[in-house]
Amino acid sequence: MRKEARRTGNTKGDSWLNGALVMGVAALVSKGLGTLQKIPLQNMAGDRVFGIYHAVYPFYQLLLVVATAGVPVAVSLLVAERAARGDAEGANRLYRAGLLLMGAAGAAACAVVWNGADKLAVLTGDSGAAWAFRIVSLSLLVVPALSVVRGVAQGLGRLRLSAASQVAEQTVRVSVMLLLLAAGLNLGWSDERLAAGAMAGTFGGGACALALLAVWAGRQLRQRAGGGNAAGLTASSRTAAAARRRELLAEMRNIAAVAIPAALGAIAVPVAAAVDAFTVPRLLAAEGFDSAEAMSQFGVYSRGGTVVQLVVMVAGSASAALAPALAAARARGDGREAGHLASLAMRAAWWLGGAAALGIAMLAGPINRMLFADGNGTTLFALVGCTALAGALNAVCAALLQSLGAARVAAWLMVLAALLKGALNAALIPRLGIAGAAWAGIAALTAAA
Repeated sequence: MRKEARRTGNTKGDSWLNGALVMGVAALVSKGLGTLQKIPLQNMAGDRVFGIYHAVYPFYQLLLVVATAGVPVAVSLLVAERAARGDAEGANRLYRAGLLLMGAAGAAACAVVWNGADKLAVLTGDSGAAWAFRIVSLSLLVVPALSVVRGVAQGLGRLRLSAASQVAEQTVRVSVMLLLLAAGLNLGWSDERLAAGAMAGTFGGGACALALLAVWAGRQLRQRAGGGNAAGLTASSRTAAAARRRELLAEMRNIAAVAIPAALGAIAVPVAAAVDAFTVPRLLAAEGFDSAEAMSQFGVYSRGGTVVQLVVMVAGSASAALAPALAAARARGDGREAGHLASLAMRAAWWLGGAAALGIAMLAGPINRMLFADGNGTTLFALVGCTALAGALNAVCAALLQSLGAARVAAWLMVLAALLKGALNAALIPRLGIAGAAWAGIAALTAAA
């Protein structure tokens, strides 16, 4: 029996490791598509449009991470726990509560960004970014809900489906952006309109992935609950309706309790990028650049971050896929299995991040020219590339610490790192120019790691 249990445990571990590999490959493919998207954006539209894109997108990412980071993992953990004990109705109720919670959060965030777009654009140092903020805010109507559906797929062990949705989302996103970019260039759109068009793909991609997963998730949960919602069929009185509302609110609190620490722990890179978006162009303007020149310089600086994000996303996706297995091992007191999974994830982060940082630094010139058609900012590219190791470690540690119940430690370190990034930007950019932002990023993210 012990041998059989050991074989069963190993089989489960292998299954989750295979799932982590699938999620990592999907992240690599989807982020690769995102990287390819940015190449024609910069090549065809120029550094100012590229700069506006990179000033707006980190803010969107930050809002998205605050609203959704940890939600797929939280939902997957809770759904897996209930599915394991046969509570299909509880899993279905959790799904509905998650959609209500994330739908409301996304709508509120969309309204705030849409109405505050002009002020946000002024904060970036380029008032032309206002419509880019408005267009990207529409994505907040669909992507938070998508995070819930992905969590259900992962919780039911359908990691390949979750991975396929990532690839579909990015494919549609890139296609919409390229179509609008081509149309805009033919019609003679301004830089501001081209940047707004580039942002429109985020809504199209999110809507496509949500449609792909939502029908499947609803059907799966209804089938597991016996073909329908029994509580909904019999509860016709006000008392029963009030009880259902209380249950939904309780489920929302359950999701928030698990997801919020992870959200705080996962914001290091988006916060650092948002700090850059709101400080670097303004600090450059204070040194004598006009707003268009400052945004062009910011676009050159952002080239290296495109490649670093690829590394961080792959590392984070693979570790997130391991999170349910790690939490389950911890819950059943299997410290050996939990230690094995955590050790594997950390070793992978060191190898992937270290190799990426070294490779980007050594090959910065060829990569820069290959991707962006010229060698502008090659030194910056190499410096920003050095943050790949710290970014990979931060992404993996945030997921692991959440699974081990200690996410607040990483959260506070990363918040402090963001504050350090802003302070170092203010201190170094006046002395070193745009290179000061790169050195500030190395110091701040490494401190968090």
